[in-house]
Amino acid sequence: MITLSSKTIFVVENTDTKQLEKIYLVVKGEDLLIDSVSQNLALIDNDQYKWSGMAVKTEHFIGYLDNNSLYALELDNESLLIPETSLKPFRTLLGIIPDAYFGICSRSIQLVEWNGKNKYCGTCGSETSLHLVEKAMLCKDCNNLIFPRISPCIIVLVTDNERLLLAHNKNFPTKIFSTLAGFIEVGETVEEAIQREIFEEVSIKVKNCQYYGSQSWPFPSQLMLGFHAEYEEGDLKPDGEEIDIAEWFHYKSLPDVPPGRISISGRLIESYVNKLTKKDLPGFT
Repeated sequence: MITLSSKTIFVVENTDTKQLEKIYLVVKGEDLLIDSVSQNLALIDNDQYKWSGMAVKTEHFIGYLDNNSLYALELDNESLLIPETSLKPFRTLLGIIPDAYFGICSRSIQLVEWNGKNKYCGTCGSETSLHLVEKAMLCKDCNNLIFPRISPCIIVLVTDNERLLLAHNKNFPTKIFSTLAGFIEVGETVEEAIQREIFEEVSIKVKNCQYYGSQSWPFPSQLMLGFHAEYEEGDLKPDGEEIDIAEWFHYKSLPDVPPGRISISGRLIESYVNKLTKKDLPGFT
């Protein structure tokens, strides 16, 4: 197995023009192949791939990883695994695998899913195949090109001075509280989406929205656009459909929240708390 360090450099590319030595990340749905001993990602080289006997449906060039060409292998349902390896859901690896691996895993899972959902042309119904140059599926009958698509979403930390608005989604498996989020609708600006989603979910209005950062999130193919907004008016009222609990929390008494290492929601919270904490320090201005 190939071991990566925290200093690993990953560069996204669509076409393997350098033809470096190949290494492979193995994917099946949202599951990834891991080393059963170290519980780390099991990246394999070309020789291991050849003698493994794994049944592979598709290969996808992901980009360059250090001095290697990285490919994602999509396992067939009945495929055997390499000894001392197992498949594990990507979600369960968050916070365990090094941060440098997140983009590699996210891109691999999303491209495999995109390929599987676009075997046929949406225009004429004919079979498609991978384009030789573009990262796209090509219909040879009508020349329709199908590119990977992402769904833009907003994720917003709403604050009121020393209070943070955090909510619990009914679909969360635990009592973790997070920031509010939602998809951007067709024809909608980011700013409009923020106002609409927050009002729909908790019935309040916000102001002074400021962009914080973004994160690729493969559950499914989403691009999370992170914002900080200030409370303007309204009484909290969870919609009861997605959000079952929404409360104001003092920054010194927060509930369980997503870790900042793996979640932009966690980073939004940590950033604001750090800002308030510094104000508590003597001599801070």
